[in-house]
Amino acid sequence: MMKQEPIRILLLEDSEIDAELLAAHLSKAQLGFTLDRVYSRRDFVAALEGGGHDIVLADYSLPDFDGLSALNISTVLQPDLPFIFVSGVVGEEFATNALKRGATDYVVKRNLTRLSTAVERALEQARQRASAKKIQDALARSEVSARLAMEAAKLGLWDYDPATRELKWDASAKAMLGWPVQKSPGYRDYLAACHPDDRDRLHQAVRQATKWSREHDGTFGAEYRIFSDAGSERWVAARGQALFEEKEFKRFVGVVRDITEERRAKKDLEDLTTDLERRVAERTAERDSLWRLSPDLFAVIGREGRLRRLNPAWSTMLGYAEGTLTESMFDLLLPPEERTEVKRQLADTIRDRTVGRFESRIRHANGEWRWVTWNAAPDEEAIYLVGRDCTAERAAATALAERNAELARQIEERERVEQTLRQMQRLEAVGQLTAGVAHDFNNLLTVILGNIAFVEKRFDKPEREQDVRSRLQYMRTAAERGATLTAQLLAFSRRQKLEPKPVDLNETVTGMSELLQSTMKGSIRIETVLKSDLAPALVDPTQIELIILNLAINARDAMEIGGALTVETSQAVVKEPPARPADPPPGDYVVLTVSDTGTGIPPHVLDHVFEPFFTTKEVGKGSGLGLPQVFGFAKQSGGGVKIRTATGEGTSVSVYLPRAANVSQAPGQTPKSETASGRASAKTILLVDDDSAVREVVGVMLEELGYSVVSVGSGAAALDILAGPEHFDALIVDYAMPAMSGVEVAKKAHGLRPHLPTLFATGYADLKALEEIHHARLIRKPFQEEELARRLHEAFAEFDDPKIVRLRGAG
Repeated sequence: MMKQEPIRILLLEDSEIDAELLAAHLSKAQLGFTLDRVYSRRDFVAALEGGGHDIVLADYSLPDFDGLSALNISTVLQPDLPFIFVSGVVGEEFATNALKRGATDYVVKRNLTRLSTAVERALEQARQRASAKKIQDALARSEVSARLAMEAAKLGLWDYDPATRELKWDASAKAMLGWPVQKSPGYRDYLAACHPDDRDRLHQAVRQATKWSREHDGTFGAEYRIFSDAGSERWVAARGQALFEEKEFKRFVGVVRDITEERRAKKDLEDLTTDLERRVAERTAERDSLWRLSPDLFAVIGREGRLRRLNPAWSTMLGYAEGTLTESMFDLLLPPEERTEVKRQLADTIRDRTVGRFESRIRHANGEWRWVTWNAAPDEEAIYLVGRDCTAERAAATALAERNAELARQIEERERVEQTLRQMQRLEAVGQLTAGVAHDFNNLLTVILGNIAFVEKRFDKPEREQDVRSRLQYMRTAAERGATLTAQLLAFSRRQKLEPKPVDLNETVTGMSELLQSTMKGSIRIETVLKSDLAPALVDPTQIELIILNLAINARDAMEIGGALTVETSQAVVKEPPARPADPPPGDYVVLTVSDTGTGIPPHVLDHVFEPFFTTKEVGKGSGLGLPQVFGFAKQSGGGVKIRTATGEGTSVSVYLPRAANVSQAPGQTPKSETASGRASAKTILLVDDDSAVREVVGVMLEELGYSVVSVGSGAAALDILAGPEHFDALIVDYAMPAMSGVEVAKKAHGLRPHLPTLFATGYADLKALEEIHHARLIRKPFQEEELARRLHEAFAEFDDPKIVRLRGAG
């Protein structure tokens, strides 16, 4: 048995990967083949002209020409060569058109399982066509050659003699029709074996061929179905020639060929073609419906940018009448600033032969702009655009971004408030500590200062008087510094009791000019910038002087080589909520600003300047309570503090103080009360303090002032005495005492004796608790005899003169 020659395949494919995949499928089907791959027009023509190939497999999309052009070339150069399309872009319309134009078959790249079958069938059909052609040529040369050709082509011969009505069949015909060799049916029997649907048509074709006519040359041809003796159905093709002599029918000869497989293949192809046409029609209808009903913008534009076709959505979405925009330039509908970018996007899409995606605005018929997301796909002559309105989505995205920004701002605000709360809690804890320390410390200072005054009055050694007085002065100075320290502790912890009054800050600053000058170094120049018609500030006048002096000393220490100190007054209205804990809340303010030309405050230090005991000064040159005292005073007064500073350029500290409302006259200093110039006239004071040393010193002060004194060490003892008949003109009570506080004593004493003046003597006070005692005044420890006399005089005057109306919280 001879070895079968391999199939020689001419492959027209520009993708090496696809070529390898195709070869793998053919090898898997165990087809023996050789593969000659070309991908240019020139090489394809050369291969066809060289000949020797059994079949052509061709892609549709090629670099310099397409598959239909290749089919035309093959038809001209090798008309008998089978041609199968193997492509990934074959559509249903194209497949139908290609088959009509002479393609043998087509196979889609994504489904190569049909490839081997299609190749074998195409080769078989080609072989059959070649065989038939050879046989026909042989018949023309000789009858012997015809017989051989018929046998080779599996053709059966029939011969009908009208004179004898005998129909002869050769062995090939009988075998083809499924008859036994000995059977030789006549014409009637043959018609009876045909399919009923084909019988009349066959008989009419025979009659027409065997009837002489000038218009007909006696040729016969028919395709029909016939049943074998076993009942199987076969399709056959019969071809014959009727012979006439003198217009008389003499003989009828011809051949039959089994075309069952061809008819089956043809039927399959017809069914496939019909199905393709149906699917194409359906897809076309779907496309037309989508084009007509889609809310998205569909457009076909030429490569030059001119609008060729538009779907109805251009009217519904953009308000243009149908046909208005056709033949218009697409870019004229875009904003001028976006046209260049859109043209670039479309050019890239054409160059890369890819689907492009971009966004642009497009003008509505009413002049408004709509945002559209575009998808662009090119082909050989046009660009297909699909646009979806994304105006609402962009607006939602913008709104979301704004909401996120607002959320971030709220989170930042919450963190700032939490930080403020933490700082306030720290200050509260420190305040509790310092308040307790201040109380005990002030008790000691009271004893020290009281004894110093007592010793000074009774000094009776003239020869050592100067030396002792100097030492006593040192003691007094130290005690007063301790008193100042406790005042600062109470200030930043906001435990001091303020006595706010309308104060003219211009007058206060002017009155302190000599004190400020003596405090500054000789190399520091003092300047004042005072606003005319300045509204009064509602503050404690004694504390504001300490604040100014405190800020001035800080400024002085920042100008080691000299400079300028500026004290400025102004007015301000704050509308924004505080951004930092020290900032003032919204309101009307009188502003005191102290500025220097010193070294400034570094950023890493600025965040800590209001923290108690924080200082950058050397040991012994600063307590770290200066700015915390300013901060505490400003906040307790209802205002705040702002600092503007730059390293090497100086610092400005602005203290915001609440503006006094409806005040016609605002004195700069607290009006001095009439102090007892003489000795008290037979008035009795009940003194209550748990510290025996304090009771002894204060008692001596009162006796020096001419008062009678009854001293007790607890609130319970004081209430027992007040419940009795003994007369008292005033009650002096310590605030912080064990068992019963001064506030409790004052409340119960007021119940026993409603008109008894009460004076709290303490270095510590819970301001909220003191607000409940409207009939009481406060004297801060440590105090001296003159201040004690003045406070008692004020208390007596208040109860003696009903015309005096006390300010809430005043002393």
